[in-house]
Amino acid sequence: TIILSQRQGGWNSDDNQNLNLGRFRISVAPVEAEADPIPSKVRAILALPPSERTDSQWNALFSYWRTTVPEWSDANRRIEELWKQHPEGTTQLVLKERSVPRQTYVLERGDFLKPLDPVTPGVPDFLHPFSCQGRPTRLDFARWLVARESPTTARAIVNRLWQAYFGRGLVETSEDLGTTGSPPTHPKLLDWLAVELMDNNWSLKHIHRLIVSSAVYQRSSHVSEASYRADPDNRWLARGPRFRVDAEIVHDIVLAAAGLLRRDVGGRSVYPPAPEFLFQRPASYGPKTWAYDRDGQQYRRAIYTFRFRSVPHPPLQAFDAPSGEFSTVRRPRTNTPLQALVTLNEPLFFEAAQGLARRTLSRPQTDDQARLVYAFRCCVARFPTDEELAVLRQLLQRQRTRLEQGKLDAARLLVDAYGRPSPRVDGVDDRELAAWTLVCRVLLNLDETITKE
Repeated sequence: TIILSQRQGGWNSDDNQNLNLGRFRISVAPVEAEADPIPSKVRAILALPPSERTDSQWNALFSYWRTTVPEWSDANRRIEELWKQHPEGTTQLVLKERSVPRQTYVLERGDFLKPLDPVTPGVPDFLHPFSCQGRPTRLDFARWLVARESPTTARAIVNRLWQAYFGRGLVETSEDLGTTGSPPTHPKLLDWLAVELMDNNWSLKHIHRLIVSSAVYQRSSHVSEASYRADPDNRWLARGPRFRVDAEIVHDIVLAAAGLLRRDVGGRSVYPPAPEFLFQRPASYGPKTWAYDRDGQQYRRAIYTFRFRSVPHPPLQAFDAPSGEFSTVRRPRTNTPLQALVTLNEPLFFEAAQGLARRTLSRPQTDDQARLVYAFRCCVARFPTDEELAVLRQLLQRQRTRLEQGKLDAARLLVDAYGRPSPRVDGVDDRELAAWTLVCRVLLNLDETITKE
């Protein structure tokens, strides 16, 4: 059976790849084709005079010759086995400038077949000029960007750092510091931080230390009604920052509070639990493979979560994580009911509630109040008030009652994202562990748990 197919183009609306065939012909001859037993690459080396062969060519000849000697078959087999055990090397891409730069042209309507006037590397005339001899290179441009005469680079960097700490940059439109963007709320502060960065050898650590040790960052985020009416967005920095953290940090906070977060650095991407329909049609443009991790790798930091460009990871997307289709400098920050549903019911977040319950019940404390205080501190890093403790005790007792009356099935509450029984705590009844799991789920769902203040 002979099957001919030419896979042309992408996937159509039914997620089937287009198969196009032109006119083809198969010829059959009754004679045997003459084949050279020696590979063409080896034959080309043999055609060279021995004095003109390089060391690599001599090595290639020897490697081929040793495979043709029957007495060496056992040695060749052992060599191949050793090569299989050899660790794979790391591929490093290296960029090298052309000795003769390629000429670049302005294209008519972007058509590369219709070049117009030639262009050379340069910068706008109204900015400071290149300080180089001859044709400018990429390195010259990099030096031009960080020159003292180019403060925009330093301004953009310190504005992004300020945005990370305060939730909003000194220039709100951190993707546009030009005339079409927002004006800075504190222009002198922005300039001072930019100069401070340049004067300290572009040390980001110095700027981080400067911001976190400042009085404005250490202010309380509590706000009076009058102050909130006057400045609801805290543009004038009268109080400390308070905002919901980014999606990846939400993920890591929840796992860290549960004691599940793996802090391994580097390595391959991970595939945490995700709905299978996302990788099938019609949700996905073409079928995709999602190799679920089940050996604890799913608890790694969110930065290692594998992402398809057009299919963001749902829990991260719910907290405004962007897709990979466009570069994003500034994320919108929304507050929706879907986010609360994610922290309550998403499989990985529910596993975190189970982990926090196990962590709490494994402590030496045996009374409910001490355990509730410990679980509360794991989530929000402070002691609960008497009123909060009373509410949590009522919640815990209510869940115990529901489990004892059979209104809830403890076995269904103590499984992981793949339906497998979750770990247990020695000496703790399943119903008790399930009750604490439901309490910990509420603690992880608190606004304060995922809010920076």
